[in-house]
Amino acid sequence: MTLDHTWVSCNVYDSLPAFAIAAGHDSDNDPIYVGRAFHNGDMLPAKVIPNKHQAYVAWGGEEINKHDVEILTGHHYCWIPASGGDVPPHALRVGQTSDGEPLYVGRGYYQGSLTPGKVHPSHGCLYIPYGGAEHRLDSYEVLVQPETWVSSSGSNIVPGTIMAGNDADGDPIYVGRAYHEGDLLPAKVIPNKGCAYVAYGGLEHVKYDFELLAGYGYGWVPDSYGNVPPGAVICGRTSDGEPLYIGRGHHHGSFTPGKIHQSHRCLYIPFGGQEVRLDCYEVLVRA
Repeated sequence: MTLDHTWVSCNVYDSLPAFAIAAGHDSDNDPIYVGRAFHNGDMLPAKVIPNKHQAYVAWGGEEINKHDVEILTGHHYCWIPASGGDVPPHALRVGQTSDGEPLYVGRGYYQGSLTPGKVHPSHGCLYIPYGGAEHRLDSYEVLVQPETWVSSSGSNIVPGTIMAGNDADGDPIYVGRAYHEGDLLPAKVIPNKGCAYVAYGGLEHVKYDFELLAGYGYGWVPDSYGNVPPGAVICGRTSDGEPLYIGRGHHHGSFTPGKIHQSHRCLYIPFGGQEVRLDCYEVLVRA
């Protein structure tokens, strides 16, 4: 599993680190960023307000000021609606209570603000720090982490897996990757068939152990002849270090993903036992 984030330790009087994750705004429109801090044995999501040189956590009914925090940095996060203490697949776990219950980053509207806080699953809600108190919100949005590769095998599938297309018989195909001959290759994963397939050396190769791509904010963009647009997702590499991207194309009634091999100026897909070359295709991108 790969995670595209970093927690940066800082004081509220320090400069905001590069690529800090915006969470919302205070009631006076000051920007708020995602942070976390320890309090009374809990690691808690925090709202960090650089313009005020302040950070706050919600705990025990109160809004508690913190000066030393960690600020979340990274790329490609998104916020997914949820309620009642639920969190979507791949929600970012930020910390935990002193007895080990995981806590997640949520945000909600309150008194003209969009304020982050802690999603406490066993309490069935989001708690936010605001105006000196801890406020309960039943509906909220949850911060979901970026690109995640999840180890899998056979017919196993995980929530949030990226769909790529369909086989010629209509079976759904998902985005995956697998190793073959020293290359980490984009794969077509077909749960109904209990396996994945990669294209290599002119042939289609079956794989029973692979990784699935899961996450949010993806799209497909047309391209051709080995080119890829900005935001194209690197899936793997050849054994000599060339990056490989995820593409998909139509072939014999299928819509099949495979590897965009830039030095070969094409997309290769695994189909019918063969490695099939396509000059025109769509590229998986991160929006």
